[in-house]
Amino acid sequence: MHEWLSAPVVLVICGVVGALVASAAIGKAPAALSRTNVDGELVPAVIGFGILAGGALAVGLFQIWEALFWRLNDCPAGRDCPFVVYIPPWDLAWIALIPLVGMFLAGFWDDMKGDERPRGFAGHIGALRGGAITGGLVKLLAGVIVGLVTVVGLYGWALPGWSEAFPALLIAASIALGANLLNLLDRAPGRALKVFLAVTFITLAVYPEWRFIVAGVLGAALAVFPYDLATRGMLGDAGANSLGAVAGLGLALRARGIEGGAGTVWLCVIALILLGLNLLSEKVSFSAVIERTPWLARLDQLGRK
Repeated sequence: MHEWLSAPVVLVICGVVGALVASAAIGKAPAALSRTNVDGELVPAVIGFGILAGGALAVGLFQIWEALFWRLNDCPAGRDCPFVVYIPPWDLAWIALIPLVGMFLAGFWDDMKGDERPRGFAGHIGALRGGAITGGLVKLLAGVIVGLVTVVGLYGWALPGWSEAFPALLIAASIALGANLLNLLDRAPGRALKVFLAVTFITLAVYPEWRFIVAGVLGAALAVFPYDLATRGMLGDAGANSLGAVAGLGLALRARGIEGGAGTVWLCVIALILLGLNLLSEKVSFSAVIERTPWLARLDQLGRK
């Protein structure tokens, strides 16, 4: 009972804190962190601070919960509990902090640089050839580094063996690609958060243990959602990249938890889908596709003022 209560309690507390932090950030946002949205309004791109606060707070809350209650789900004696297939309650509650904080910092640096003309992989590589290092390129490199560090953390701060090297690289790739993809979708109020919430709830449906890792982030995301829909604030690159990285981690962990070779196959599928969508964005405007597709347009408008 204690195990199932912990995640909802953490979600609610982190949601309250996330909302308070986001509200304070909106009130004190500098001009450098304001962006013009699709309606031509100048909006503070700072509600990602609320999500960061919720995700960070969750780690401490789960540690307190673990100290108060005994573990109900320890690995039984004599049972083989392989990596990711089995996660005791609270043990990996901290792991979402690596992609959350890492991609938040990279995105925040890009937010502070302001709007840049180079767009997409080709644009950033082209700028690099001209001697310019864009914020987008820094985020791409950060995604790779953050993904690799997260994997090392999952393996107990040790490099994976040869048998696990390929799945580990796929997990890292899913984190980096998820971060970039959600940032590409952050073009209209609530859009990126709707995608994050949909992916997270689907992941939770098939991978209940994910609640111990994502509870704080999810609670904060739900709390700042009204600010985004009402255009009182925006995620910005900091918020969108960090949420995308966490979503990519959840999908990868679920795939890796499938026993046998099927886990690696599903990891390949997830990484390829994320890569394909990222590459597709170089040629196709997701906003235009959404506007031309009635049911997607209705979902995109749902809840917006």
